Amino acid sequence: MSRKRATNLASSTGVSGEARDSSGRVFLCRGKARPLWFGHPWVYANAVERLDGEAAAGDIVSLVDHDGHFIGRGIFNPRSQIPVRLLTRKDEAIDAAFFAARVREARALRTRLGLPSAETTAYRLVNSEGDGLPGLVVDVFADAAVVQITTLGLALRREAIFDALAATLSPRTIYEVAAGSYAEVEGLVAQTRVVRGEPRNLVPCLEDGLRLQAEPLAGQKTGMFLDQRPSRMRVGQLASAGKGLRMLDCYAYAGGFGLQAARAGASEVTAVDSSPRAVARIEAHAAANGVPVRAVEADAFRFLETATPMSYDLVVIDPPKFARARKDVEAATKGYQRLNALALTVCAPGALLVTCSCSQNIGAQDFERIVAVAAKQAQREVRMVERGGPGCDHPLPPAFTEGQYLKVLFVYVS
Repeated sequence: MSRKRATNLASSTGVSGEARDSSGRVFLCRGKARPLWFGHPWVYANAVERLDGEAAAGDIVSLVDHDGHFIGRGIFNPRSQIPVRLLTRKDEAIDAAFFAARVREARALRTRLGLPSAETTAYRLVNSEGDGLPGLVVDVFADAAVVQITTLGLALRREAIFDALAATLSPRTIYEVAAGSYAEVEGLVAQTRVVRGEPRNLVPCLEDGLRLQAEPLAGQKTGMFLDQRPSRMRVGQLASAGKGLRMLDCYAYAGGFGLQAARAGASEVTAVDSSPRAVARIEAHAAANGVPVRAVEADAFRFLETATPMSYDLVVIDPPKFARARKDVEAATKGYQRLNALALTVCAPGALLVTCSCSQNIGAQDFERIVAVAAKQAQREVRMVERGGPGCDHPLPPAFTEGQYLKVLFVYVS
């Protein structure tokens, strides 16, 4: 769609202020339907030819190819670079029954995958496009459900979503957390709050048998980063293989990596985070699980710059997103290179470095090249031994590569 046509489309529609199932049809440009036919859930602005009928931002529209063949129905927002996000490939109503069915399906999948379990009660119930509900994330922490909505269309239907969660889970508390920068882009209104049930600041839960507490009202994201659960568990396995192991966890947040290593028998665990609140959480979690973890309030770069070289046998660096947009990629690449070079410097011979990137704009191959450059800068020889990513409770459509954001590399350091 040309810039002029995109402007005209956006100016001809407004924000409805209510949930509407419109009769509008969005036609794709010739040749732009192929990714949709093969399961991609997004329609980019440059793929849209025109809108037939009336539809306001947040409405449900039908999506058709250039010749008018039906593709599916989805959320419409002309102010977004993704004006249509598919909810269904059937010609069906998007109503309360629809959301109830999708939440039940999501729960059935997690049950099939063994979640929750006696050892793990913190897991992702709804993973946006991976569960056919683009713009919706629902994380479950034992008897609480935490909702984050990042699209206007679902924000206008939030009560139906809350009803579906209440009916399926019967949670003690349902929270909604604000969508951050997505709110401005989408034109939605949201605040972090308790929407149903008992107000609580801390929610006890389990991860692989470790006693943790999520903070939906004050923590980052939904209160805990659940996508790293399999990597945290793997770190525990790796820590159990060595005696007297010295472990360093940078950007530790709630301390999950360090807790796993300490429980596995590491002789020394240091968890570093720049947030005083995070440091307090790490100390509380260590005490609750009866394991020794030294929590340090410090910037990760500054800590690594002054740490003794070759002093750790297992190092984890799990930083926040460095590249939030494509314009940030160059600076982010340099930042990742510097961080990994510093981390490699403190690795003892035979150590393992677990290095992570959650920047969707940094691809998997790009991240591996970053580690290679960092190894040259640190003058260390490295070999990749494993690659990781989100757990099974973060499903994705095969065609949706945009959802593959988390990269975890396990690197052996000579």
